[in-house]
Amino acid sequence: MKKIISHLRTLGFTQYEAQVYVALLQQANVTGYELAKLSGVPASKIYSTLNKLIDREIILVIDGEPKKYVPIPPSEILKRFKENFLQTVDDLHPRLEQLYVQDVRAANYIWNLSGRSAIMRKVCDFVKEAKEQLYLSVWDEELDGLTSELQQAHKRGVVIKVVHFGHKVLHLGQEYRHGREHSIRVERGGRRIALIVDDAKVILGHFQEDGSSNAVWTTNKGLVLLAKDYVIHDIYTIRFAEKYGEEAEEIFNTF
Repeated sequence: MKKIISHLRTLGFTQYEAQVYVALLQQANVTGYELAKLSGVPASKIYSTLNKLIDREIILVIDGEPKKYVPIPPSEILKRFKENFLQTVDDLHPRLEQLYVQDVRAANYIWNLSGRSAIMRKVCDFVKEAKEQLYLSVWDEELDGLTSELQQAHKRGVVIKVVHFGHKVLHLGQEYRHGREHSIRVERGGRRIALIVDDAKVILGHFQEDGSSNAVWTTNKGLVLLAKDYVIHDIYTIRFAEKYGEEAEEIFNTF
């Protein structure tokens, strides 16, 4: 219930408004006095809260003695909120763009990210924005959250090249299985991800075994191409190992 109240507050409800609406969903056609007891809203605040919800067309009042209240169905409320939100975004976007003066130095900035969810959101955004090609170095754990976006990119005609640390298969683009997952994981103390999109931007992340994680992303051309070379180097190494087998392993193990 706390989660629902929290989400409603994100949508603009006050704490008392959220409590009243949730209570009405569970038991409608009740008086203000009854609703105060059901919702936990103080009796001194219940009618002012109800009037605000009526004004916002969240609930309806049934005239009578005493007055009783019913909620407008959640589907109608959420549909209206969603439409209003999207309309606001569509209206705001061109207006903000007119005001925005881009800092030419921003291309050289390096931005930091902390936490796996923030990192993966940015990685997904990068995949969604890909137009021509992407190079990706990724482990099984992160691939699950990217599969859908990669499939959509593939349908858009984006050329996809993946160096994969794990056993899952995407069945799209060009995939190269690294094969040394265990030893690399021990050496690095975790997993890494590298994504280069359209030779225009890169994100590099590290997911540690203790659950902490961090990443950087940038549009700095030198770092973008350096990261791309890193992924391409891995592809060459994998193809070399596939062709020359044990001889290649002996060479690699000298480093």
